[in-house]
Amino acid sequence: MDFSIRFSGHETFALRYGWLNKAYKFLNYNEKNEESLVVDLGVGKNMVNSIKYWAEITGLKPLNDTSVKQRYFSDVTQIIEHFDPYLEKPESNWLLHYFIQKNYAELTFARWYFNFSNSQYFTKENLLNELSDWLLTENQKIPATATLQKDFDCFILCYAKKSNKKFKGEDSFVSPLNELKLIYDAGNSYAADFSEHKDIKSGVFLYCLVDFWKTYFPDSSTISVDSILSMPGSPGRLFRFNNFGIDSYLNQCANLDKRFYWSDSKGIRSLACDDIRQVNLDSLLKNIYSEMN
Repeated sequence: MDFSIRFSGHETFALRYGWLNKAYKFLNYNEKNEESLVVDLGVGKNMVNSIKYWAEITGLKPLNDTSVKQRYFSDVTQIIEHFDPYLEKPESNWLLHYFIQKNYAELTFARWYFNFSNSQYFTKENLLNELSDWLLTENQKIPATATLQKDFDCFILCYAKKSNKKFKGEDSFVSPLNELKLIYDAGNSYAADFSEHKDIKSGVFLYCLVDFWKTYFPDSSTISVDSILSMPGSPGRLFRFNNFGIDSYLNQCANLDKRFYWSDSKGIRSLACDDIRQVNLDSLLKNIYSEMN
């Protein structure tokens, strides 16, 4: 497949609480006066570009976005508009992670890791080498080492939970993505195992599953467990489920919504839905937040 490369632009700032709400309300891509953007967004000059980056990476569409540039958009805008303006709820954090990482055609370090790497224990050097080798096999240009290092650092700032409970400071909880506990920082190395992740609500998983299904298999009445578990862009891979976790969540989906049921044809275990095109993502999203009230 054709990839575009985006290993820079964040200025090594992890996504922070409140940034997307600010970007939704005040970010104006047509504003050329940097001082105006600093005032509107309430951050320093060095963070303005980072907020623009995260707005684009998450698929957010700001109110002032009148540009003709074709960008990636996601339902994070709808969540901010209707359900969780400041993205404070755990469900929003899982969905935010999904929205960021599913767009793997435009590669960042994090998107490559969640979609293509199976490494569960790694060091910075290990993962930099693995990414470089992968880019080489995909006939992609390998960026400068310093660029990849900075993107790795941003990826870790976003996701890696400190295993040392005594650790304090701004960087210990700098990003909402840190709450997901997908990666643990053990000091000189990192751990990100495939597990059951029982703290994901079944409605969130179902929404992501349907979005994935409609994107890659819109004409199919079944989808294999293996595709849900391991295919790039799938909820199983992005949430780093193991086999037990996938089985558990697919059972929950079948119990939650009777349009989904198990199918076992020719020895291939699959989830079935008579017409996936008729399953409305907006309704599934609304159900996630209505169940919380």
